[in-house]
Amino acid sequence: MGSYYRNTIIVSLFFILLTGCEGKFETNVDLQAVTLLLPENNSQCLGTELASGLISVQLDWEDVEGVNSFLLEYEDVVAGTQFTELTGASSTILDLEPGTLYRWKITVADGFGNSKTSEEFTFYTEGLSEENHVPFPPNLGVNNNGDNTVTLSWQSTDLDNDINYYNVFFSLNDPPDELISETDQTSATTAIEPNTMYYFKVIAYDKNGNFSSNSISVEF
Repeated sequence: MGSYYRNTIIVSLFFILLTGCEGKFETNVDLQAVTLLLPENNSQCLGTELASGLISVQLDWEDVEGVNSFLLEYEDVVAGTQFTELTGASSTILDLEPGTLYRWKITVADGFGNSKTSEEFTFYTEGLSEENHVPFPPNLGVNNNGDNTVTLSWQSTDLDNDINYYNVFFSLNDPPDELISETDQTSATTAIEPNTMYYFKVIAYDKNGNFSSNSISVEF
């Protein structure tokens, strides 16, 4: 069975299990999102090297009151390969590829159809013998200036400290297809129409041609 279908089944079972008791209790309006702990965001994770050549990495997050199952979703950022794991503990150990950029998040749900997803963390597994790391996905921000313009901001880091430039996309289409800037700066101002949904994407490139991206949608 392909990984896509296996992951879909795991996610579906997660929500079926957690919504199976609907109607037995008063609605819990205080469901909290998980706080991720380790590996720290935008960090290099040493882990433990295995005989297989993989890296054993422990992921840790805080418990959430009233929740006994956690849905872990993680991804090889460059390859785009996605994985899921359902666990009852607030930590798990993964055997990962060395020298690889991963991102991960945790979703929790209660028995009333409510769910919360954590912020997303990224980390590198050790293992590259040379300094040629992919940049971490850019952090994106949008500030409405109140005059039918917005200031877009972004920031990326790289373990090699060799970020070169950014391509910035901002448009009405999803994914955004209008390149508004190719720059080494970390902000730009652009005009908007009120009451309109926009899509914002930034690709960060380093001096070796490696790149990563991030995107969000915003409505003004």
